[in-house]
Amino acid sequence: MCQSLRSTEKMERIPFVLRPWVSLYRATPKMYIPGTDVDVAFSLRFAVAFSVLRLAFRHALYYLGWPVGSRDTYYVSACVASFCHSSLILPGLAAVLRSQKYVPSGRLEPSPKWYQDATNALMGFCTGYMIYDSIMGYVVETWHPGIGPVLTSDDWTFLGHHILTTLYMVSARWAKAGHMSAMMLMFVGEFSSPVMNAHLILEKALEQECCGGASWLPALFAHNEQFFSALYLACRVAVSPFVIAHVSCDLLFTKRGRRDVPLWLSVSWMPMCWGVQIGSIGWIHACIETLKRGPMLNGGGEHGEL
Repeated sequence: MCQSLRSTEKMERIPFVLRPWVSLYRATPKMYIPGTDVDVAFSLRFAVAFSVLRLAFRHALYYLGWPVGSRDTYYVSACVASFCHSSLILPGLAAVLRSQKYVPSGRLEPSPKWYQDATNALMGFCTGYMIYDSIMGYVVETWHPGIGPVLTSDDWTFLGHHILTTLYMVSARWAKAGHMSAMMLMFVGEFSSPVMNAHLILEKALEQECCGGASWLPALFAHNEQFFSALYLACRVAVSPFVIAHVSCDLLFTKRGRRDVPLWLSVSWMPMCWGVQIGSIGWIHACIETLKRGPMLNGGGEHGEL
């Protein structure tokens, strides 16, 4: 069976990086949203997998001496799971975006079957992450007995981001068009995520007594903070606005875009596109200040990434 799958993949000339995604998607039993051919089983499988990973990371931190039940421990275990998500999805997004002509409003059906499966796998994987983090981060870990989940204004912002991102990906798969716009936005948005999560993990580690013996930790944090700030500004100031502008123009102002993606759907995507960019303004200001100060130990991580 596995040998047959590998032989089929070679015949289809699937890019090497995408072969595991295509194989896993094809091997997963399908469960479709009623009235559509959008599979959710793949997403639910990864929602469970990320939940297990988060719990495993949390208990690993307990073993290393982090305080049991602490919000910092919960937060860092979430950051490690986020690091895994972005590190896994970025090579796949790069490969799938390079494999076909980039048209934000392009239709999915004319593409090869392997490309369609890779697209559904990557978007389903990201959807699974959004489902997992919404439940674990904003229901399970904020639950107060007799009251229910208690969310801050920042929590509601993140939860809204997750819901809108999920709707974008699911609706693009339903429309069988606009998937490239979603994946390009995902790629730009996730590009700085591994370094950012490393920054957030190191920042919290500096505050823990169990990490006090690591004399190298402050220097590593300071230099990673500089690298992260430069990378984040490059992504969110030099690249992201132009990518979003191109996506908006293609969807709304070209005949092809209005033909292939329903106009009402394109219009509904705009707040999702631009909302993330607007939401990153706090981080942009913080990163500029960090670069101005130069490498020094400062606990500047007060904002959350969207």
